[in-house]
Amino acid sequence: MSDCDIPVDIARYAGPVLLGSQLNWGLFGVLTVQLYMYHQAQYTDHPFVKCVVYGLYLFEALQTILLTHDTFHQLAYNWGNFNGLTAAYLTGFELVIQSSIIASVTQCFYAWRIYVLGNSRILAGLIVAVSLLQCGGGISEGIACFIYDSTSETIPIEATSVAIWVGGSAACDILITTSMVYFLWTKRSGVQKTDTMINKLIQLVVETGLMTAALAVIQLSLYMTFKKTEYFMTPAGALSKAYSNSLLVLLNNRRAIRMARDNITMGGSVALPQLQTTRAIQINVNQETFAEGNMAAVDLSSDKSQYDEYPKVDRA
Repeated sequence: MSDCDIPVDIARYAGPVLLGSQLNWGLFGVLTVQLYMYHQAQYTDHPFVKCVVYGLYLFEALQTILLTHDTFHQLAYNWGNFNGLTAAYLTGFELVIQSSIIASVTQCFYAWRIYVLGNSRILAGLIVAVSLLQCGGGISEGIACFIYDSTSETIPIEATSVAIWVGGSAACDILITTSMVYFLWTKRSGVQKTDTMINKLIQLVVETGLMTAALAVIQLSLYMTFKKTEYFMTPAGALSKAYSNSLLVLLNNRRAIRMARDNITMGGSVALPQLQTTRAIQINVNQETFAEGNMAAVDLSSDKSQYDEYPKVDRA
C-alpha cells in the first residue's frame, strides 16, 4: 500500500484519534477548574500533598500539549498519508508512560488514605504493589513503542505489556473502591446525620473509582477485540485525566463535608475537631467525628491552630 492509498474505512483509524484528543482537552478543562477550586479553598495541606496536586497538573498539561502535537501531525500534516496517520510519534510517552505514572501516583495516594482509614498495612501494601506493577507494564510498553516506532501488535511484548498496564490499573481501581467502601461502611454508627455523611463519601468513592476502572476495562477490551483499528485511542486519551480529576475531586470535596459538619453543629450536635493521627477515628452513637478529608479519617493540614475555632466538649 502506498502513502496515497487510503482505505475505505479510514474513519476507524482517524476517528478514535480525534475523539481521544477532544476528550483529553475537555477533561483538562475540568481539571483546571478543579485546581482553581483547590487553590481558592486555601487548604492547609501538607507541602507534599500540594506538590503532588500541582505537579500532576503540570504533568497533565505537558501530556495535552504533546497529544495535540501528535494529533496535528496525524490529521493535518499527514492528511492523505495513511502511514503518517498510524505512525507512533510520541504516543509511547504521552499516552502510555505518562498515563501509567499518573495512575500510579493517584492509586498510591488512595492507598495511603486506606491505610489511615483502615490501619491495614497489608492491604495498602498490596494496592501499592499492584499500582507499581501496572506502572512498570506501561513504562515497558512505552519504551517498546519508541524502539519499534509503532503502537501496533507487531511489537513482540505488546499484548503482555498492555495487559499488565491497563488490566493491572483496572484491578487496582476495583481493589481501592471495594476497600474504601468496606472501611467506610464499618464506620456507620446508626446515627442518621453521621450515616448520611458516610453514605455521601461512599457514593463519591464508587463514582470516581468505577469511572477510572471502567475506562481502563473499555480500553483493554477495545484493544484486544479490534486489533486492526485505533478504537482504543479514545479511552486512552481520557484515562490519565480521569485519574487526576478523581484525585482533585477527593480533595475538593472536603469543603462540602465541612459545610455539612457546620450545619450539624448549628443544629445542636457537636462535631469534634479532627486530630492528627495515623490511627482511624472510631465513630459511635455517643460521639460524632467528621474528617476534614472526605474519604479517610485524617487531616492533611500541618497547622494545628485551626482547632481553636471549635467548641470544647465537656466529657464529664
